[in-house]
Amino acid sequence: MDSGRGRGTACKEDSNQTRDTMSGSQGTTPSDLRGEVRHRSDGKHTMYGISLRWQIGENAPDQGAWPPPEDWNDGKAPYPHVYEVWINGEVRQTVFLYWPAWDWTPSNTHWVDLGEEPDGESSVKIRAKVDGQFTPFSNEVTVSPKGARPWSAPRRPEAAAKDLAAAPRHGTVNHPRSRAAAAIRDEDPSPICVEARRLNTSNVWQEVVPGAERMLADYPWNNTERYLEYRKFFEDDAVPSAGNPAFRGLDLAPDGTLGEWPLTELDTSVGTQAFSYDYTAYHTNESWSHRWFITRADWEPGNGLSWQDLEPIPFLVEVQGSHREEESSQWEFASFPRRTGRAAIVQIWGGHGGPDTPDGGNGGKTGEFFASTCDVTLR
Repeated sequence: MDSGRGRGTACKEDSNQTRDTMSGSQGTTPSDLRGEVRHRSDGKHTMYGISLRWQIGENAPDQGAWPPPEDWNDGKAPYPHVYEVWINGEVRQTVFLYWPAWDWTPSNTHWVDLGEEPDGESSVKIRAKVDGQFTPFSNEVTVSPKGARPWSAPRRPEAAAKDLAAAPRHGTVNHPRSRAAAAIRDEDPSPICVEARRLNTSNVWQEVVPGAERMLADYPWNNTERYLEYRKFFEDDAVPSAGNPAFRGLDLAPDGTLGEWPLTELDTSVGTQAFSYDYTAYHTNESWSHRWFITRADWEPGNGLSWQDLEPIPFLVEVQGSHREEESSQWEFASFPRRTGRAAIVQIWGGHGGPDTPDGGNGGKTGEFFASTCDVTLR
């Protein structure tokens, strides 16, 4: 696993912020944390991650598919929705967890992406955020990729909903502003945005998606194991376009002629960041998630943007298991790397949706995702 290359000053533990704010601490503080490194396929790529499970309220890490935890209350159990994942003494990821009323497994399980070449042994602990304050940390577990087993999806409850079909969903990152938002939605007059619009064959569709033909040829959603396969769609230096020729203008690298992409300045000296996403259509089910990655500290913008340029651990994740309708989402979090300089942020939003499968397989849908690339200056 990546140990924090280019992260600058680590965000170390603040004991003043680590306290339980509710008298029933056993219900809000995660405990009995268990973790192991596993791997799962993503096309030709083998992706590793830490599979985490923990106790929260009456929901135990080995809770079966039936009956529900005693405090489940049709999904209204007072479990935390916000967690931090700390690896080797640093906060590496903020996680927003939402779950459907019929499935308690997403409320105390999480997959931490490690990429294709994880490092050696690491120590992991988590803590939750309740009423604006952090609970005490869970116990710490040590994990290693040595002897990693294949990923296996948690068992669904017996009463699990079977229909995962959903309406189209679209959107792009608004803050920091994505290339698609700048060039297509906002028609930014900068030379590189003008050239991007000239090269694109789609200038009315700001939601960057691989395209129906490619998704039908190789489904993004793994319906058997219930996870999104997106890595296989990002080859060469075509991350901003998701490899879709309709958006090839977004792959332009800044140079002396075209200049820079419009930049959002982020102050990394402050304690938290607030990112937002604009939806043109928002519908979700238990399979959908947001993932935010940042480029490594040694990334050179003039060389384009490839998947290998990204830190493998996303610094922000949201699992969207609950049904809600809204025009935008905003996340406030403290796990953003504290460093300075030029960077790019790549955001993936996807799950079980997209085109209908020809034979009704894969749960009836190919799966789909939308990619956003944001150009930032860190200070």
